[in-house]
Amino acid sequence: MGKLIKAELFRTKRINGFWVCVFFTFLYMIAVPYVTDIEVNSAEKFFTSAMSGMAVMGMLVSMMAAYITGRGYYHRTCMYEVMAGNSSLRIIVSKCLSISLPVTMVVYIPHLIGLSIACVMGGEGITDVLAKEPLFLLTLFRMSCFGTLITMCTRSMLGPVLVYVRVMLESIAMIIASATMGRDLMEGGADLVTMDSAGKILNTACLSQQGVLLSGSMESSMVLQIIIGFVIELLLWSVISYIIYEKKDY
Repeated sequence: MGKLIKAELFRTKRINGFWVCVFFTFLYMIAVPYVTDIEVNSAEKFFTSAMSGMAVMGMLVSMMAAYITGRGYYHRTCMYEVMAGNSSLRIIVSKCLSISLPVTMVVYIPHLIGLSIACVMGGEGITDVLAKEPLFLLTLFRMSCFGTLITMCTRSMLGPVLVYVRVMLESIAMIIASATMGRDLMEGGADLVTMDSAGKILNTACLSQQGVLLSGSMESSMVLQIIIGFVIELLLWSVISYIIYEKKDY
C-alpha cells in the first residue's frame, strides 16, 4: 500500500497541470468570498459566502481528481499496478488516499487561510462555523473520491467530462425541484432539512450539500445526511471500480 501511494504521489508531483490547478484553486478559495455581494467582515459571513460557490468547489475538486487519475490510464502506468500483483481493493484504497485526499487538502487549506483572515476581521458565529468545518471537509473529500472512482470505472480521460455532466444534472435537478416546490432549494438551506423525506433524499444524493451546510445550527439529522451521503457515494463507486478491476481487462 505504501509503495503504491508513494508512486502515485511521485507521478502527481511531476504533472505541470496539477500545480497550475493548485495555484488558481488557492486564489479562488481565498478570494471568492470577498468578491461576492456579501460584505465579509466575520467568520460567519465568510462561511456563508463561500458555501454559495459549493457547486463550483465540488466540480473543481472532482475534475482535478479525475484528471490526475485519468493520466494514469492515458499513459498506461496504471497497468503496472495490476501486473505487480496488487489486489483490486488495495489499488482502490491507495488511489483515494494518494489522489482524492491530497486534492481535497489543496482546496481545504486555502479555505482555512481565508477563514482565518475573516476571523481576524470579526469572530461572529465562529463557534457555529467550526462545528460545520469537519462536515465541509468530508463533503469535499466525497467530491474528490467521486472524481477518482468514476475515472477508475471508465479507465480513460473521460472522467472529467462525466464529472461535469454529473454536476450539471444535479444542478438541473435542484432547479426543477425548486420550481416544483415553490422555494429556492439552492439558497434556502433550512428547507432541505425540514421538508419531507423526498427533499432529504434529494439533498443527500447531491454533491453540493450546501443546503445542509447553510442551515443554522447543526442538528443530528443534518450531520447524518452528510455522513450517509458520503458512505453511499463511496461504497457505490468503490464496488463498481472493484468489479471492473477484478476482470483485469487491460
